[in-house]
Amino acid sequence: MPSAISRNVRAGPTIGSRGEVVTARSKLTPTSERTREQLILAGERLFAQHGLDCVSLRQINSAAGQRNSSAAHYHFGSKDALVQAIHEYRGERINERRRAMLAHMSAHDKALVRPLIKALVYPIVAEIEEAEGGGNFIIFLSQLYSSPALDLINMWRSHLSESVGDVYQQLRCVLPDIPEELAGMRFGLMWVAMINTLANRQRLKVVRGEEPAVTRSLPVLFVSNVIDMLCGAAAAPLSADTEAELRELRAAASRQSA
Repeated sequence: MPSAISRNVRAGPTIGSRGEVVTARSKLTPTSERTREQLILAGERLFAQHGLDCVSLRQINSAAGQRNSSAAHYHFGSKDALVQAIHEYRGERINERRRAMLAHMSAHDKALVRPLIKALVYPIVAEIEEAEGGGNFIIFLSQLYSSPALDLINMWRSHLSESVGDVYQQLRCVLPDIPEELAGMRFGLMWVAMINTLANRQRLKVVRGEEPAVTRSLPVLFVSNVIDMLCGAAAAPLSADTEAELRELRAAASRQSA
C-alpha cells in the first residue's frame, strides 16, 4: 500500500528524459548497468557514513562487492564524477516526480504557496522513504551542499534542477511583494533548511537505531510541519530592518552605476 507521501507523487523513470543520458546508459549491458548502480549505492552509503573526503574509490569498489579493483574508475573516472552520478541517479527520479506533481496541479493550487512547497518537498521524501538507500541519499545530499570543494553552482544549474526552478518561478508569481534581491536568497535558505532537517532526522534514526520520538510520525505529521515552516519562510513579510538594508543596497548599486 502506498504511503501518505507516495500518494502525493507519481514515480518517475530511473533514467531521465534528456537524450544524452539515455544514450550513454543504453550502451551498458544489464550486468554493467547493475554494477554501475551497485557502485552508486555503495558510494552514496559510504559518503553518508564517513563524509565526502574520507572515502576512496577503492573502498567503494570493496563495499560494492566488486572483485575488479578498477570497476569504479572504469564507470566514473574519478570520485567527483561518482558524486555527480549519485546526484543524477537520485535527481532524475525526483525531477520526474516533481514535474508530474506540477503538471497535475490545478490553476487554483498554483496560485497558493502551500501546494507549491509540497511539490518541492514530497518528491524528496518519497525517495527517502521508498527507494533503496533513500536514507543514505538525504545525508549524502546534506553533506554535498556543505562541501566547499565541489562545483555546486553548475550541479545546481543542471537539468536536474529544472523542476525546482519551476517551483521557484511559480512562487515568484504567487509572492510578487518579495523583492527580487531577496527572493532567490530566501528560496536557497529554505531549500538548505529542508535538506538539513530531513537529513538530521535520518541521522538521529541511524544513531539511535529507531525512529526518534519527535519525528516518529513521519511522513505525515513531521513532513506536514516542515512544509508549514517553509510556507511561513516563503511568505514572511519584510521587517523594517530588512527594508532599511534593502534600501541601502539599492542606493549603493545606484551610486556605482551612476
